[in-house]
Amino acid sequence: MDPADSAVATGLSHRVQAAARRQPLVLVAIGVFCYSMGPVMVSASNVPGPVLSFYRLWFGVLAFGVLTAVYIRRTGRRPDRAGLTWALKAGVAFGIHQLMFMTAIKATSVVDVTLMASLSPVIVGVLAVSMFDERTGVPFRLWSGVAIAGSALVVVSGSSGPDGDLGGMLLAATNVLFFALFFMFSKQGREQIDVVPFLFGVMTVAAITVSGFVFATGETVGSIDGKSLLLAAGIAFVPGLIGHFVMTWPLAWVPANIPPVMRLATPLIAGVTAWVVLGQSINAAQILAGLLTLAGVLGAVLSPAGRRLAEEAAVEVED
Repeated sequence: MDPADSAVATGLSHRVQAAARRQPLVLVAIGVFCYSMGPVMVSASNVPGPVLSFYRLWFGVLAFGVLTAVYIRRTGRRPDRAGLTWALKAGVAFGIHQLMFMTAIKATSVVDVTLMASLSPVIVGVLAVSMFDERTGVPFRLWSGVAIAGSALVVVSGSSGPDGDLGGMLLAATNVLFFALFFMFSKQGREQIDVVPFLFGVMTVAAITVSGFVFATGETVGSIDGKSLLLAAGIAFVPGLIGHFVMTWPLAWVPANIPPVMRLATPLIAGVTAWVVLGQSINAAQILAGLLTLAGVLGAVLSPAGRRLAEEAAVEVED
C-alpha cells in the first residue's frame, strides 16, 4: 500500500475507534442484532445441534486465527499467560453454552430459547456486585423483573405448547447460565488481553470442548449437508465474528450490567425473523412475553441507574 494511502487508512481507523469509544453502546446494539440472527440460522439447519456447533466453532477458529496472525504481525502484541488463562475459562463456558443452546433450539423453538435469555441480567447483576462492585438501583432491578416475568411466561407456554419441550426448556435455562459466565470471564479478561487474540483463544478452546463431546457421543459430523454447512459458516461470521467482536471489544470500559439488559431485545428480533423466514408460530403468551421483555429493556436502560452506567462508560473513554 502507498504510504499516503496507509496514512489515510490509519487516520480513518483511529476516527472510527474514537467514535465507537464515545458511543460504546452503539457497538453493543450492533452485537445484539448480530446475535439475534444466530438462533434463526440454527433452527433452519438440518443437523443436530452439537454437529452444527462443531462446524460453527471450527469456522470461527479459522477466521479468528487469520485475524490474530495479522493483528500480531501489525502490532507485535502477544497475549501473556494471564490473558490466555481468561481465554481458557471463557472458552470452556462458551463451548458448553453452544452445545446447550443449539440442542435446545432443536428441541423447542427460537422464541422459547431466546426469551429464556431474559434470565441473564439477573445472573450478571449478582456476579457484577462481587466482581466489579457494580450496583444498580431499585428501578433498574424492577424493570429487569418485568423482563423475567416474560421469561417465566414463555417457559410455561413453551413447555406445554405445540413447539415446546420441557427438556429443551431446561437446556435453554442452563445455557443462559454458561453464557453469563462466558460474558463475565470476557469482561475480566479484556483487562489483560486484546480482543482479537482473546476471541481466537475462546473459539479454539470452545471448539475443542465441543469436539470432545461430539466424538464421545458418536455424533456423525461427516453427514452434514451443504445447506447446514453454509448456515454454520453464516453463524460463525455474523453472530460469531462480527457479533462477538463488537460486543467484546467495548467490555474493557462498558459496565457489566448494560449489555445483558440490551440483549433482552434478542427475542423480539429473533422471534420476528423466525416468524417471517421460517414460519414458526408465536402464540399469545409468547407475544405477551415479548412485550414484557421489551418494556423491561427500555425501562432498565432509561432508569437512573441505567443512564448513569451508560454515562460512566462514555466518560471513562473520553478521559
